Parts: sequence; C-alpha cells; structure tokens
Amino acid sequence: MSPIIASKVLQMFKSNLGNKASNSFDLSSREKEILKCLVEGMSYKMIADTCFISADTVNGHTKSIYKKLQVHSKSEAVAKAIRGKIV
Repeated sequence: MSPIIASKVLQMFKSNLGNKASNSFDLSSREKEILKCLVEGMSYKMIADTCFISADTVNGHTKSIYKKLQVHSKSEAVAKAIRGKIV
C-alpha cells in the first residue's frame, strides 16, 4: 500500500470513529426526543402531554434509553446526554 493510500485509510478510520462515538448508543428519534425532554427537566406526565403519548409509553422509552446508555437513573441518563452531546 502506498503512503498516500495509507494516509487516506487512516483519515477515514479516524473520521468514522468520531462519528461512531457520538452515535454509538443507537437511540431512536423518539428516544432522543424523550431524552431531550428529560434534560429539560420535564416529568413523565409533561413528556407524555408534549409528545402525545401515554405516561406508560414514556416509561417504556425511558427504560430503553437507560439500557442503551447503560445507566440506572434519570440523573445518570441526563448527565450522560449532556456530556456526550447526545441531544
């Protein structure tokens, strides 16, 4: 492999790693929307009213968010979302 090709391959890997780090949690658009509401300090009831879904659905999405972010509480999820610039 020529040095020019090797350099291009390394640049591609670096750019892909940067993109993957920010999207590695694989949150759906609805989960991101709900996470954004959590970051804004909204309660499950307020999120349900804003997103036109039931509070039980918010709870289900929140559990999925916790699992994908590998956290165990709302405060951990919010902190990880802010630090990782997810929302």
